[in-house]
Amino acid sequence: MLKSQLTSVLSILLLVLSPVYGYFEYFQLVLTWPPYFCHFNNCNRPTPDNFTVHGLWPDNWSKPLQNCDPLATIDGVLDIEKRSQLDERWPQLKHSKDDGMNLQPLWKGEYKKHGTCCNNMYNEQAYYDLAMNLKDRFDLLKILSSQGITPGKSYIVQKVQDAIRTVTHQLPRLKCVEYPGLELSEIVICFEPKGKNVVSCRRPGTCFKNGKMGTILYR
Repeated sequence: MLKSQLTSVLSILLLVLSPVYGYFEYFQLVLTWPPYFCHFNNCNRPTPDNFTVHGLWPDNWSKPLQNCDPLATIDGVLDIEKRSQLDERWPQLKHSKDDGMNLQPLWKGEYKKHGTCCNNMYNEQAYYDLAMNLKDRFDLLKILSSQGITPGKSYIVQKVQDAIRTVTHQLPRLKCVEYPGLELSEIVICFEPKGKNVVSCRRPGTCFKNGKMGTILYR
């Protein structure tokens, strides 16, 4: 009896402390550069040569949204064909292809942490569909290459931002790690909630050193 009461109280606290269910103001499409990722992590499959999805994050402008529905049931991608399509865009690099598509640790984890924050507009399956559709909107490798930005060299942060903005017409967010200088890890493109229009990413990126934008390695 006591255990049941404690469980009920815990469930209520989780809901109270969680962000407002389903409320979000924009999406962050977070795209990882795999050569960086696999340099710092143990990848169990060949390293992709183009940007891949890290996650699709519903968010608001005042503070990050996460874990909006702690009690949500997570199914993963149910359709077998869709699993293959998602794997092309959102590979789970720490796992073999078979384990990734069967167990879906990254997809399920990203949906639980972020996707539940847009349940008022997108159920779980629609969330995965939207991630694929937004990923297909822009080929970052091609965009950067067309502006003379190719892997294996260092570039001014502003040059990378401007190259992307030439196509998206909005400011992206660049994320870097320090090792020992700044290295490009991810690029974020922001969208309005319906996913049709790109909006500027207002939050500053992490490609700064001593408060200034400098050069970053594009591994």
